Amino acid sequence: MTTTDPVTTVASPARHHRDTIAGFEVFWREAGPADAPTIVLLPGHPSSSHAYLDLIERLGSRWHVVAPDYPGYGFSEAPADTDWTFDLLADVIKQLLEHLGIGRYVFYMFDFGAPVGMRIATAHPERVAGLISQNANIALEGLGEAVAPLAGWWSDHSGNQATVDGFLSPAGTQMQWEAGLRDPGAADPALWTLDGLLLEQPERHRAAEALLWDYQTNPPSYPAWHAYLAENRPPVLAIWGARDPFFIPAGAEAFRTHQPDAEVVLLDTGHFALVEEVDTVAAHVDRFLERVYG
Repeated sequence: MTTTDPVTTVASPARHHRDTIAGFEVFWREAGPADAPTIVLLPGHPSSSHAYLDLIERLGSRWHVVAPDYPGYGFSEAPADTDWTFDLLADVIKQLLEHLGIGRYVFYMFDFGAPVGMRIATAHPERVAGLISQNANIALEGLGEAVAPLAGWWSDHSGNQATVDGFLSPAGTQMQWEAGLRDPGAADPALWTLDGLLLEQPERHRAAEALLWDYQTNPPSYPAWHAYLAENRPPVLAIWGARDPFFIPAGAEAFRTHQPDAEVVLLDTGHFALVEEVDTVAAHVDRFLERVYG
């Protein structure tokens, strides 16, 4: 396992925005100087940009930080008649960045952030200055045993409905926040309680269930994502909570398989690694951005 000294920064609280992007009212957080190089924080299920508040404060003193909520999650809207797919999420995030006039950026990807960020990166490699993967999987070998119940649901949608119902319940949301943490009590109950309350809203529940179903479209895309890494050789930092039962450390090592210069850092924590290791992650991210942006 790797650790590093915490970064010392002046706290930079987020600013909050809403705008209509691709027909959705999208909420996003922003911090730091608008003319600084940009890092885009892509969140994961079952959460949204509020999971990044501590990281935003640490990075926003030097970098331009943009942290959107996907449609269907957080404080973005969840229209009832939407066909929820990862293609849709990627298109909305791409259009948001175009709307903001941000032509080049580093993606920080967590969980769902991988299928969103990698779709954009493969379509527009010239826009992506670098990739940071924090427990954001792109390889079959990175799928842990905790993903198996969802795979069973994909193979028998109706027969395993109880599996996804439990996954989307308040208890399932808390379980995901605490998964693999050295101290499960380290996760502030406000974090998983907010996510749980939002997921109890019928249209947000429907959006999350549809996206969990659509997640099965991601593994067939892995070879294309691997080819993108090998051909374009973007700078990569794979910083991983090694105790994550969903996306195991082999997923971090997979980045180095396809981009040999990738930096891999394994931390003694779980899926939501920022709960216990935000200072360590922020220090590594800050150094990565220095290297990428000079």
